[in-house]
Amino acid sequence: MTNTTTIHPRPQTTIPSTTTTVRPTFAPQPSPIPTGIYTVSDRNKTCIKAAMGLQLMAQNTHKKQMEYMTVNPNATQTSGSCGMGHAELNITFSGGFINFTFVKQAPMYYVSNIEARLQLSSEGMLYYAAIHAKLFTAKLGNS
Repeated sequence: MTNTTTIHPRPQTTIPSTTTTVRPTFAPQPSPIPTGIYTVSDRNKTCIKAAMGLQLMAQNTHKKQMEYMTVNPNATQTSGSCGMGHAELNITFSGGFINFTFVKQAPMYYVSNIEARLQLSSEGMLYYAAIHAKLFTAKLGNS
């Protein structure tokens, strides 16, 4: 006795899609970001040395587009504090600031807080953001 199964092909119907795909719109390309070296020292001992480029992005609600503001490292003032378990780097520039809080938990360190404020004088708009998270984790002695 042999079992045989026969499959009868059914006609295939394609239903046209009635949905449309919305593609994101891209903001203008940001400008190149110059790198600066920002240091915080206490009694001739450097506790923070950060080599980085800084660029702030903000959603302009009037123009409905992303705006980019590149920080010129030659036009900044740096301050901060050094502590046993944490240190702060404060960078001030025309129209705003960026503050970083570094935490040391052996055998690691990380950025625990970033706070930024930017005021666009041409439009009178004020932007503020704060991030509280464990960011940029690295082993002590590394970056």
